Amino acid sequence: LDGEADALTLLSISLDGKDLVEGVDYTIDGDTLTIVSSLLPTAADATSVLKTKVKVHPEKNTQLSGLYKSGSMYCTQCEAMGFRRITYYPDRPDNMAIFDSVRIEADKEAYPVLLGNGNKLEGGDVEGDRHYAVWEDP
Repeated sequence: LDGEADALTLLSISLDGKDLVEGVDYTIDGDTLTIVSSLLPTAADATSVLKTKVKVHPEKNTQLSGLYKSGSMYCTQCEAMGFRRITYYPDRPDNMAIFDSVRIEADKEAYPVLLGNGNKLEGGDVEGDRHYAVWEDP
């Protein structure tokens, strides 16, 4: 999977509900995350769910690619290969993956508008004067 080590830090990764262990189930070498092949499905029509939790620093991102801050707004630019600055991913133009959902959460006063791509599924307030919105990829 493609990533950009200077833009993100992997906090956790799971495959089909199983937490993966670095050095056992996967390795990170530079900008590449490799999952051990024995964990992957072998059937051509098989599917898996990969979940990653990463830490990014959009305020420090001056490339205007991936997730970055511009003035008082957070923005994303994922074309042509900006998504790899957000999480590890097979970031190629021929990959037409669909994302089940994306959750955006922020301080309600500082960021009153939470805008995402797709259809808004839900939104509301959360603890600590924050709010959230969940978007579905159509």
